[in-house]
Amino acid sequence: MDRPSTASDQPRALVVEDDPLYATFYRETLLSAVPGISIASAENGYDALLYLAQNWPDLVILDLHMPGFDGFEFLDIVKRKYGLVEVPILVVSAASHESMRPLLNLPQVHVFTKPLRPALLKKLIRQILPEAGATPSKPAPSGFDAPSFEAFVGPDWQLQREIARQFYELAPDRIARLELASRTLDHRDLQAWCQTLTGTAAMIGADRLDECLGRLQRALDRRDIHAIRAEVAATTDELRHLSIILDHEFDLDDANR
Repeated sequence: MDRPSTASDQPRALVVEDDPLYATFYRETLLSAVPGISIASAENGYDALLYLAQNWPDLVILDLHMPGFDGFEFLDIVKRKYGLVEVPILVVSAASHESMRPLLNLPQVHVFTKPLRPALLKKLIRQILPEAGATPSKPAPSGFDAPSFEAFVGPDWQLQREIARQFYELAPDRIARLELASRTLDHRDLQAWCQTLTGTAAMIGADRLDECLGRLQRALDRRDIHAIRAEVAATTDELRHLSIILDHEFDLDDANR
């Protein structure tokens, strides 16, 4: 597939989202991050493919669950076509981490869960569109699993720090909710937290957290009450441990001042 010609060097973005609220949010964030950017919209994967037949965006922001031709089908086609493989696609979806996991292996696909904070979305946009003024890369700090973290997030240290800060701020609430679900033996809630935190562990390269969650999942499958509570305790301890590491490595106390 030949690259469609463009009339100017103005950056282009395609927003593929059927929810008007999110479509507006993405449009306004794009305009704020990259003044003058040209933005097109599509409500499903089919309309997005029609746009790509005539235009070559520098970035696609993609939802997955849309009526008719959804984001999964869109990615299946786009990432198999010559010329479109290298188009950067930012997937922002409420789909389960398990269903999105295969997308992590697709070239130039960056996967995040809804809702995405404006500040983080803006950093992602600037990272993907370096001409828009991305912060120069800084090596990830030592003592952290840099290869896994960087493979998922990219080399921009400021972006890594923002994601670390989000993890740090969410950890106390996640620990409290995990402990509550353990006390009440709410299997559905515990299963949901296993899925959520497994995605988080993969994002930041937290192998020990992933191992804890694997053991917790197996205990849930066996309905072993004592093992469930023991593995919840191990998981929450690891969440605390990771928070301390992230705070130390990314100067998160300073980031929150």
